[in-house]
Amino acid sequence: MSSLRYSVPLENNRFARVVEWNGEPRVDLREWECINSEPVKATKKGVSLDLIQFKTLTDILQDYVDESLKKMEAISWHLGANVFITVQKDNPCVDIRLYWRPPDKTESVPTRRGLCMRPSEYTTFKQHLEEIKKNLPELQSVKPCYLRDDHMNQIGMLRCKHCNPNDYQNWQTW
Repeated sequence: MSSLRYSVPLENNRFARVVEWNGEPRVDLREWECINSEPVKATKKGVSLDLIQFKTLTDILQDYVDESLKKMEAISWHLGANVFITVQKDNPCVDIRLYWRPPDKTESVPTRRGLCMRPSEYTTFKQHLEEIKKNLPELQSVKPCYLRDDHMNQIGMLRCKHCNPNDYQNWQTW
């Protein structure tokens, strides 16, 4: 079951929402079917971030995403568990998307699950970032994977299901 803590419209029937899903707080960036500008049914266009992914996102926004947009440079940053944020060169959109690695491939590919925020939607999202954080008091105690003590070596990262979602189970026998 899901309960809503906070919601902000981004534009074009897209919303950033703080929800509790199965007892776990999450930030949902999603397009909705709306009636009179009120969301009534979630679509598959969107992504739901857990606290580690959202904390990583907020940590990199200013230094990496905003700089990339300003310089019109491409970046791709792993938020954890096969979710990436990308900015394409010469494209001012910010794409947060779930990736998947086909069994016969070595590279992950983007799925349809995600949200490509247009510049005005991204600006609105950033303007409401502090209010979103305020509705996630649990975020204060969250440490992104890359700052954890067990990730100070390569084995710690390889055993992490957030950092190495496709192969972490292969490293649990060490």
